[in-house]
Amino acid sequence: MNDVDTTAEMFPPSPTAEESTAPESPPHPRIRWAGIVWGFVLAAVAATGLAVTWGPTRLDDLATVVPQLTVSTVVAAALMTLGALALITGLVGLLRRGQRAAARGRK
Repeated sequence: MNDVDTTAEMFPPSPTAEESTAPESPPHPRIRWAGIVWGFVLAAVAATGLAVTWGPTRLDDLATVVPQLTVSTVVAAALMTLGALALITGLVGLLRRGQRAAARGRK
């Protein structure tokens, strides 16, 4: 048998009171801002679609307006839609950045 104490290798010394710290409280769950904002946007689009097509007279009005659309009107509507999507994406990014800054401030 050898003279080396193997119990020291198997069981490291326990940390002293200075080394051991109480575990921090678990972080708060973060708010998923993208889901909230996009949920509101999709709900607004659905409500608008319902409002436009709710009654038979509104459907007739829509049926008369759609064929009268020109190419420039459709392009303008598409550009406005892309701008709205960029605006919403930027808003979500700002909310997430604020959430990260607040989390860093709590640490």
